Amino acid sequence: MKRYILAVSLIIPGLLFSQRLGLGVIAGSPTGLSFKYLLSQRSAFSAHAGWSFIGDKGVHITGDYQYLFPMVIKTAERTSISDLTPYIAAGGRFRVKETDEDDTEFHLGLRIGGGAEYSIDRFGIFLELLPVVDLIPETDFDFEGGIGFLVYF
Repeated sequence: MKRYILAVSLIIPGLLFSQRLGLGVIAGSPTGLSFKYLLSQRSAFSAHAGWSFIGDKGVHITGDYQYLFPMVIKTAERTSISDLTPYIAAGGRFRVKETDEDDTEFHLGLRIGGGAEYSIDRFGIFLELLPVVDLIPETDFDFEGGIGFLVYF
């Protein structure tokens, strides 16, 4: 048990002070909390937890792997805009919603799409749009996305 406490006490400060962990909010579908962890210069893991106020209302939990494209957007003078990073994302969505008959439905789906994040010092502003294909309880199509704000620790 002491080894686990020691490992956690060494890992958590490294995560918090590396400016690789972003916490914030997202407004859209879902509207709620946002989390992002930079795995490398070209990849990240992102998750959102919140409530959808658009269309079928319900609690959403999403998780995506993001492949980042840093410095690919160029100005007219052919210089890279290093603060703007587009990305493609693939992941999943878990949604719980109430039906008209007061039953609870669980939905599980795949998300594939993209977005972009603009970085200012320790802050990030992002915009994303991800189409969703629900697989459980039935095949259905939906869109998710929004605008968000992250603070990196």
